[in-house]
Amino acid sequence: MSDERAVRIRIARCVTARFAPIVGAGLCAEWDGVLSGYPGADGLVALLSTLADPGAVVGLDEIEALLESLEEVLDLFDEEPTGSAYYPFKAAELIELYGRSATGDLPDDAPVPLAEWVDRFAGHVDRRLAVGGVDLGRPRYFGELERSLRGREPGLTGRDDAGFRAFVVECRSYGAEYVSALTRCDVSRDGS
Repeated sequence: MSDERAVRIRIARCVTARFAPIVGAGLCAEWDGVLSGYPGADGLVALLSTLADPGAVVGLDEIEALLESLEEVLDLFDEEPTGSAYYPFKAAELIELYGRSATGDLPDDAPVPLAEWVDRFAGHVDRRLAVGGVDLGRPRYFGELERSLRGREPGLTGRDDAGFRAFVVECRSYGAEYVSALTRCDVSRDGS
């Protein structure tokens, strides 16, 4: 496996560690209903957990299996949902996009760069928190967080396993922060 491919897989795993908690957080009854009705839900949860496990060995086979499962789940929606279903849907979509980048199915010159997709999502969360009156101590908390994490991605070479494992653990904690913040503004209450 090339060094570039290994780095892309590591980046996809860090993104999964950050956004998988949102996928399964129970933020939206609509999303949870669709996910629980999906026959491969247990397999999807297991794959998300594997990718977010800093000690797991993950290669293209695991990424491709995750992509297949995510594509099936995302296809269960006729269009991008609004309201509270937006958050888990977009989190799953972000994981899927980074997985496609890792496999080479998403070109580097795609019309919308991956960073922009993440920034849009983080900005949407920041706006929702502002509307919900949730103050995390600084404006655009998640937008700034994502920009700072992106700046660290080039350091995810295949040579520093301890640094990578620590980064995955850190990303998991940020995933918990996303869930906590979205829960505090109760996105399920008003559907926005």
